[in-house]
Amino acid sequence: MKKFLKYIAIILLVFMADFFSKQYLLNLLAEKYGDVIFNPNAICAKCNINGVIISWNDLIGGDYGLSNLFNIHFIWNRGVSFSAFNFLMPVILSTITALIIVWLIYYLFKKSISYERLPLAFIIGGAIGNLCDRVRFGAVADFIQWHIGGLWTFPAIFNVGDVFITFGVIIYLINMFINRKKCLCR
Repeated sequence: MKKFLKYIAIILLVFMADFFSKQYLLNLLAEKYGDVIFNPNAICAKCNINGVIISWNDLIGGDYGLSNLFNIHFIWNRGVSFSAFNFLMPVILSTITALIIVWLIYYLFKKSISYERLPLAFIIGGAIGNLCDRVRFGAVADFIQWHIGGLWTFPAIFNVGDVFITFGVIIYLINMFINRKKCLCR
């Protein structure tokens, strides 16, 4: 179990980075729009402030040149990746997400191979962060919009948890292909 403590720590660090980045942003928005920002239904239906673009000045007190790579564009996402399944009730998505997290944790601690553990920790930490939002608010706070200047914009808006999930999946796939001979020998 001792060898898994570092993966537990990684899961907690990813979760905390996701949670506190969202909380910081929500607190900034609450100062401007009031506590209604914490209610995805009120925002989308009544206040029409879903889709707020936050300036770097409001966020961190200045422009640090990052605006050519991404914007801070706040939305509430009721679905999963690319807002898929946003028609499902939050309870259903939360239950499915929780079951996937439980399975991934079981796999991490009971079945995983060493090269699978770091990416699984990234994925689990990000998924727990998104599950926390879904349980608290009924939707996930997304705010990172990747783009390259004015030339290209990625069609989805992310959060820190989503970034770790994506990197975890990429690292997992790369490791799987690099270690495929080892996998075939098992």
